[in-house]
Amino acid sequence: MSSLPKLKFAKYLVISIAILGILIFAVASNFKETDTNQSHDLTYKGAVLAHIHRIGNGYGSTSSKEMHKHLSSIGYNFVQLNTFAYMRNRNDTKIYIGGDPSMAPQFVENEIRNLHDMGFKVMLKPHIWIGGHDLDPENWRSKIDFSDPEKRAVWFESYTEFILSEAELAEGTGVEVLVIGTELVGVSKYTEEWKKLIDKVRKVYSSKLTYAAEGMNAKDIEFWDALDYIGIDAYFPLTDKNSPSLDELIQGWKKYEPEIRSLSEKYGKQVIFTEIGYKSVEGTAIKPWEWNQDGKVSEQEQALAFEVASMVFQNKPYLAGIFVWKYFTDMNSYEKGNNEKGFTPYGKEAEKVISGWFDKGDQNSSQ
Repeated sequence: MSSLPKLKFAKYLVISIAILGILIFAVASNFKETDTNQSHDLTYKGAVLAHIHRIGNGYGSTSSKEMHKHLSSIGYNFVQLNTFAYMRNRNDTKIYIGGDPSMAPQFVENEIRNLHDMGFKVMLKPHIWIGGHDLDPENWRSKIDFSDPEKRAVWFESYTEFILSEAELAEGTGVEVLVIGTELVGVSKYTEEWKKLIDKVRKVYSSKLTYAAEGMNAKDIEFWDALDYIGIDAYFPLTDKNSPSLDELIQGWKKYEPEIRSLSEKYGKQVIFTEIGYKSVEGTAIKPWEWNQDGKVSEQEQALAFEVASMVFQNKPYLAGIFVWKYFTDMNSYEKGNNEKGFTPYGKEAEKVISGWFDKGDQNSSQ
């Protein structure tokens, strides 16, 4: 081979290598953009503030205003309020609104006003409470269902009346996010009924809407396209033993995180964990939803569960935010005896972890 062909071959080889290098860099850059190790800042750094059902200790009270100051010091910017309507049993087609004097509209309105005055934004999350749950665990909102179309229509009419009253309250008080339903697994499959409800709500409420799905029931819901966010009450079993390691809990999340990401991509909407919480007991990550779970006190396991969640989702921009379950309007109320082993992170190690999670996002967004 003469020197000229050799020179041309070397020239083409250099050009090919340069082009290949550019392509590799472009692909690597794309991966860096979509899966960065930097923490993104959560839009919703939320606390669930539970109402003490006694006038003077619940929503709108002085004690609740004191709790607002504490929540602000931790770094929360959103507060979720829970309101209730009632059913006598899961087969009842009528929903009863009101009945609790301590949750009269003026108290809820005062609470929202006080939160806004403190600089918080508000999520209003209505719940259905069914009588007799302690005697029959099947009397739970996730079990509500009506195979009979006529009974189903009556129930949806009653439920729509409830949610429209909540939407009017939310609009009148400037609530930033309204949840149109919470953990209603059995009736969540009736897509057309939900879309009709959403259309009616949009006519009276002008801000953001979501629904709070029970775990990965979120995959079965088909009306996310009509809402602004995908909401999930994120009580996922992450382990099968007490005192798991950090790595074991990370592995536990790997069963769910890809499905959550896929759901977000399918609908092109961000996800909000409308609830996430762990009790401060050993084994808290086995069945996080079990409110009556007992065991040895362990602030460490509660804190570790939140630490792992912050690690798993630190580089996942599809997660718009979280709402931590839960705080009380009066931490010195009759419920205080349950707090040592309860869900509240108030004054516990977990609260430091949550504050740190929020701080990481703030630091990254300011850089």
